[in-house]
Amino acid sequence: MKYPIRIGILATVFAGLMITSLFPLTVDARIGERRESIERRLFGSGGIVYRDEDIESSRRKGMPYLKYFDYLPSSSDIRIYFKTADGRRPASSELEEKRIAAGWDLHVIYVNGESRIEVYKRSQAITEPELNHLLALHAEGSFWKRLSKEEKAKVVSAFEFDMVRDDGRVRAKKLGGNAIMFFDTEVDTRLAAMNTSDLQEKAPMSVEGF
Repeated sequence: MKYPIRIGILATVFAGLMITSLFPLTVDARIGERRESIERRLFGSGGIVYRDEDIESSRRKGMPYLKYFDYLPSSSDIRIYFKTADGRRPASSELEEKRIAAGWDLHVIYVNGESRIEVYKRSQAITEPELNHLLALHAEGSFWKRLSKEEKAKVVSAFEFDMVRDDGRVRAKKLGGNAIMFFDTEVDTRLAAMNTSDLQEKAPMSVEGF
């Protein structure tokens, strides 16, 4: 699957009604948006929040944010939502620990009640129109650029992002063929610095006695 952004150049991702009308996708949140707004829109479109601890634990496995969650403020909270691909409200029988029903899991990490990290995970491969739509939602009138290897080597990042919004405030990274992650730049930078500091602090004890 090709990225909708050409490597090495800036490319506009349409953020208006055109993409929204052509590719209706309502499992949408925004970095910096408050939880109340996200849930009002999502629940109004048939989405639900997982309540079962076993299902939540299963869905979190392998998520990049788990490594850094302890570095976040105590006010931080993870919520995982589910929305069917066709917009209908899912039946309880579809919500199983070991199987993802046809649709989307949306992971949102809130800090002080505002979204700072989001992962959109599809039950199957994300189509290019779906990816374009998600990028447009998070562009908020701006556009995205893809970083070269040289540019990546110069930036501090916990999540090693692929793309950055032109205003520099939001970063994005594809997670395989069926997920994409959006995150606040300031949070990403802080998490990277805190992790580096933690590793440096633990290093002397780790190698003591050699």
